Amino acid sequence: MSAVLEQNSYPADAPATPPIVVIGTGPVGIRFVEELLQRNPDVPIVIYGNEPWEPYNRVRLAGLLTGELDFGDIQTPLRLQERHRVIQHHNREIIAIDRANRMVRDRLGNWQPYSKLVLATGSRPHIPDVDGIDKAGIFTFRNLNDAQQLIARRTRSRRAVVLGGGLLGLEAARGLRKYSTEVIIVEHARHLMSHQLDDEAGALLREFVMLQDIRVLLGDSIKRVLGDDRITGIELRSNRTIDCDTMVIAAGIRPNLELARDGGIFVGRGIRVNDRMQTNDPDVFAVGECVEHRDKVYGLVAPGLEQAGVAAHTITGGKSDYTGSQAATRLKVVGVSVFSTGCVHECDTASQVQTLSWRQADSGAYRRVLLQRGRIVGAISYGEWDESNRVQEAVQRARYLWPWQQRRFARTGKLWPAQEAVDVNDWPASAIVCQCTSISRGTLGKAQAAGHCSVVALSAHTGAGTVCGSCKPLLADLAGASVLEPEPGNRALVWTGIMSLLAVLAMLFAPAIPFADSVQVSIPWDQLWRNGLLKQISGFTLLGLGMVASLVSLRKRIGRIRFGDFAYWRVIHVVLGVLAVATLLAHTGLRLGNNLNLYLMLSFVGLLLVGAIAGGVIGLQHALPRTTAKRVREWSLWAHILLLWPLPALLGFHVFKSYWF
Repeated sequence: MSAVLEQNSYPADAPATPPIVVIGTGPVGIRFVEELLQRNPDVPIVIYGNEPWEPYNRVRLAGLLTGELDFGDIQTPLRLQERHRVIQHHNREIIAIDRANRMVRDRLGNWQPYSKLVLATGSRPHIPDVDGIDKAGIFTFRNLNDAQQLIARRTRSRRAVVLGGGLLGLEAARGLRKYSTEVIIVEHARHLMSHQLDDEAGALLREFVMLQDIRVLLGDSIKRVLGDDRITGIELRSNRTIDCDTMVIAAGIRPNLELARDGGIFVGRGIRVNDRMQTNDPDVFAVGECVEHRDKVYGLVAPGLEQAGVAAHTITGGKSDYTGSQAATRLKVVGVSVFSTGCVHECDTASQVQTLSWRQADSGAYRRVLLQRGRIVGAISYGEWDESNRVQEAVQRARYLWPWQQRRFARTGKLWPAQEAVDVNDWPASAIVCQCTSISRGTLGKAQAAGHCSVVALSAHTGAGTVCGSCKPLLADLAGASVLEPEPGNRALVWTGIMSLLAVLAMLFAPAIPFADSVQVSIPWDQLWRNGLLKQISGFTLLGLGMVASLVSLRKRIGRIRFGDFAYWRVIHVVLGVLAVATLLAHTGLRLGNNLNLYLMLSFVGLLLVGAIAGGVIGLQHALPRTTAKRVREWSLWAHILLLWPLPALLGFHVFKSYWF
């Protein structure tokens, strides 16, 4: 691995307006710069990072530790255009902010003016305040330097203690265990991943971890470190001791807020910001794990990525508010998938909260949803759950779960029918497809509309799928589906469908048109039903329209008949259907009849009703959820077939009866 000390990417002559300065080269800082460049490619930007490396993905450090990835796999360099105005300074920590003069100073003593300042300083590991914590052989697992030290240590260590049973602790344990090191996890909570999982999911995860020959001690914490200059063991609060030659601290994080505080920026548990990501100084913004927004510190990458977009939009003159993020975890931990979103712990003790659980004994899969007044407010799963993205969107919108959905979940572990859950094209625009980079289905749709239609192009343009890669199948589904355009003649389909529907409703519910009460009326309309010749004309006209309308099926099913676009054949079909409705009204005067005549009329009316619905759905399918449109079209096709099947027999009896009698 080679360190990059500095990158000066545009000429040294200073711009007339000071640049936007970004402090932090983590995922959130890099996302902010990319969002800013998308809105204004010519804006001058200067980026400072305190590490000697080009930007990399911290989420994938575990793969580096296990040897599954190399440095090139985790690098996330800025996506820059050829003519940009971006300068990157690596290994140049900023140590002071002079807000009065709108300047920052780096550790080399250089001053840099700014027009806007963005703090993406992230967080650092929490180090327990216990005796001996500074001895050799003790590591953290937060950045690339930590990973390198552990990589150098992993083959020499015989027994390692991992302090913390969260995501980083579990991944560090997996990485060390791969090289035959005996590993023991010490977690002070009563189950693993205590912030994301409930007791049952945590217990299942513990069983799985222990099957990997990793010991897990719960409900205990470190009291002191044993050894002289180097760690030889630890003593726990329970007074038991564990011999070890290595310890990895993964006991939580603390926001890096000292730089902001020393610069006169308001801080609490993090750097305090408003909904536009501004601090108490309107020219200073903060995003990411260092931020406290509405009294909440997220400590996760995904909310920081959302904040980066809001800050970039604000700086470029837009009006955008950050109202908070839906906390969600969707990760593959030590080889097993876990998912958590929404209210999963605080809701347990809340009133009017209903819990639904499902467990599959043979696979060990476990799922749980929390409902408040029938609306889903939280969800947890252990094992694969193909609905997790849609569940997250449902929790975010607090969608109502109907009783049949609740029964389905209790029985099958699924909230939606299979055909509703598989197609990512049907997800709402706000639904998150890539959890790691917080990319929504709507953002990917816009990228497709701009010409980025392959999985590679979508990933390169949006960053989706560049972290853990678990969303790649969803990207493949998107890339394989073309954008649904309105059908040719869609307006004709909709309007004729509406006309047919109104006519059908009139035939079913409107009173019959009365016969004339005098022979002296100017227009003897009742002759349509009294005069035998006129009745025959309207009847055979109706029969002819039906036969001609049926020819559309020949265009669809006979290979040799291929002239004309089928969409226009369909329009002709529905226009003939409207004419048939008008002829039917003239033939019957809104009278349904009796016996076989009633059955014939109901068959006709049902056929027209199904056709009206099908035409309307086809005309509007570009604006409807794809599975809904597909389901209605399939239903209408089968209904058409079922209603058409008895029609020839009923019609034959009707004609025979009319001429016989």
